[in-house]
Amino acid sequence: MPIMTRMRESMPVILFGLLIAFLITIIFEWGMDYLGMSGGQSNFIGEVEGKKITSQEYNELVKQATDNQKQQTGNEPDENQQKQLRQQVWDQLVTQRLVELQIAKLGLKVPDQEIIDWVRGENPPEDLKRNFVDSTGTFRRDMYDQFLTNPNQFIRDPNGTDQSYGTKWLADYEKNLRQRRLSEKLQSVITASVRVGEGEITRRFMDNNVSYNALFAFFDPNTFVKDEEVTVSDADVKSFYQENIEQYKFPASRKVKYVTFLENPSAQDSADASKSIQDDYKAATNGADFLSLAATRSDKPDSGNWFKHGELAGELESAVFSAKVGEIVGPISQPDGYHLLKVLAERKGTAEFVKASHILIQIPAGAESTSARTTAADVASRARAGQSFAALAATYSKDPGNAQKGGDLGWFGKGRMVKEFEQASFNARVGDLVGPVRTAFGMHVIKITGRDNRELKVARIVSKTAASAQTRNDVYERATDFSVNAKGSEFTKEALSIGIEPKESELQEKGGFIPGLGVNESVTKWAFKNSVGAVGDAYSITNGWAVFTIIETKEAGVRPFDELKESLKPQVLRNKKIEKLKEVASGMKAKLAAGDSLTKLSAIDTRLQVQRTGDFSLSGSAPGVGRDLNFFGALEAMSVGQVSNPVASTRGAYLIQLVSKTPFDSTAYAGLRESLRTEMLREKRTRHISEWLTKMKESATIEDNRDVFFR
Repeated sequence: MPIMTRMRESMPVILFGLLIAFLITIIFEWGMDYLGMSGGQSNFIGEVEGKKITSQEYNELVKQATDNQKQQTGNEPDENQQKQLRQQVWDQLVTQRLVELQIAKLGLKVPDQEIIDWVRGENPPEDLKRNFVDSTGTFRRDMYDQFLTNPNQFIRDPNGTDQSYGTKWLADYEKNLRQRRLSEKLQSVITASVRVGEGEITRRFMDNNVSYNALFAFFDPNTFVKDEEVTVSDADVKSFYQENIEQYKFPASRKVKYVTFLENPSAQDSADASKSIQDDYKAATNGADFLSLAATRSDKPDSGNWFKHGELAGELESAVFSAKVGEIVGPISQPDGYHLLKVLAERKGTAEFVKASHILIQIPAGAESTSARTTAADVASRARAGQSFAALAATYSKDPGNAQKGGDLGWFGKGRMVKEFEQASFNARVGDLVGPVRTAFGMHVIKITGRDNRELKVARIVSKTAASAQTRNDVYERATDFSVNAKGSEFTKEALSIGIEPKESELQEKGGFIPGLGVNESVTKWAFKNSVGAVGDAYSITNGWAVFTIIETKEAGVRPFDELKESLKPQVLRNKKIEKLKEVASGMKAKLAAGDSLTKLSAIDTRLQVQRTGDFSLSGSAPGVGRDLNFFGALEAMSVGQVSNPVASTRGAYLIQLVSKTPFDSTAYAGLRESLRTEMLREKRTRHISEWLTKMKESATIEDNRDVFFR
């Protein structure tokens, strides 16, 4: 049972401060669902692990990102910026899909009580608390608690307008809180091992607060060492190859085929659930107390909650709001099982709702727009003349979400539809035909079929249709039987004989991740212990069992030397020049007497320029050098006045003389230690999550068809 259903009598609509932050979540989670148009789109722009992304969803998010940038900069994004925005939106969608899949695979859940405790606890959500602060910025707990106990009061927004957003916002906010908690739990799982040691904190403090000033002489290999002075032999290249062999390795992998046997409810499970709800119906109609039945018999115990239009699923909505107080409704079959409901009470609400159907005529750009307007006007005229609105919707409407349902949009309140559609609907009476009405989606012909402000208190008994123990056992036996038969036959042939098309996946030795199925180290271990043709036993997966066969093995290896030889020679040449350069630098250092300044080298060899860095910290970059870690490492180990031995870098070689260095401030360190630890922990967790997401994307099945739409 949705948490806000249970809280509806004790928690109000959460208001103004949520709208901006929550809007992004709504857009990304539901796309453009204002008119029920998010489903049924035939044009798919991509797919992430089997979950399709529609061009409509993607384009709407790109438009939103474009509008946001235009508001920030005051200019239309140019083509390059538009490409970047499209890529950002795509990355966000892919990440969203992968995170949702991972949450499901990990089985992360947020119990209802956890949301209740959060909202009513000592530390409520910050976006809630912001609505109950006084002029000094102090959170008014008394006002907050009073507000929670009165769901019927109006709230005054900053413009001084009394508003009530209705229980739809309660459900939305519940969903938002649940998503936040799921995200937090996922992050906790991902970053559970991240720690920050004392040495790391000290290092960060020193990097930020210890200042260095140095002189340096840079030896350029192109100036001091000619190519002909260095010889690169095959043996040199081979030695370099062997020293860096890790860079040329590739991991072992196994390609498998597999079939799955899912623990879906059987026909008998459905029949049992149906019989259970029928027994409840008989008991209720024979005088048993419905609330007692709902408390003891329902899979979702229910003591009754108030509902407005649009808060119940379509069939439940229609049946309940057509019933009288005291009437028992159902049983009604729903995706989660069978529902039996009783209307306990009725009251007039403060928000009005409209029920409407519509016919959408899309308006393409260019000359065809005139034709579309003519078609919309003709359809409206024919509907007013008495032709079947449902038939006209099935023929002409381009709204894939409801065209075949007679254009029925169901019930909706204010704020659900786009502005023009909402105004036209709420200004009409039941039975009116309105339009054509122009919106961003096209031209709408609207039929108003209902108008109501009633709220009903409803209790229900739910008999879930779930796989029974017997069904789960039968599924396991099917999987086991298949494994036995496949071991004595041909895997694909055996699968097709029972109506299953095998799937393929490639496994890496580390991590146990199976694309499409999630993490299962047992399968990975089995695959890497067996050879091509082996068929495994039935392995447990989420919601069922799977049987695998190995179709290809690739052992870990190294790219051969002969394949890389020529490409490695330039790198070996440069390395040898830098080694020779160090000899040159050593010779130059030997010409300095104790106490000499490094600047003396410029007079000894005019090819050298000795530069001063000026003051800098190791968290930044050294002027004239940049962020060279070899340079920094040498500098840290030096004392003031000391001249370093030659320091090699990717650019060449340095001689360094430390001019000054500020001392370690233990008092400042003590004051900053905890804030540094917090900062570093946040950074490490963020980096860890980023790396996790990168690995997820690398291993996921992602199909990107955007090039079909954007060339």
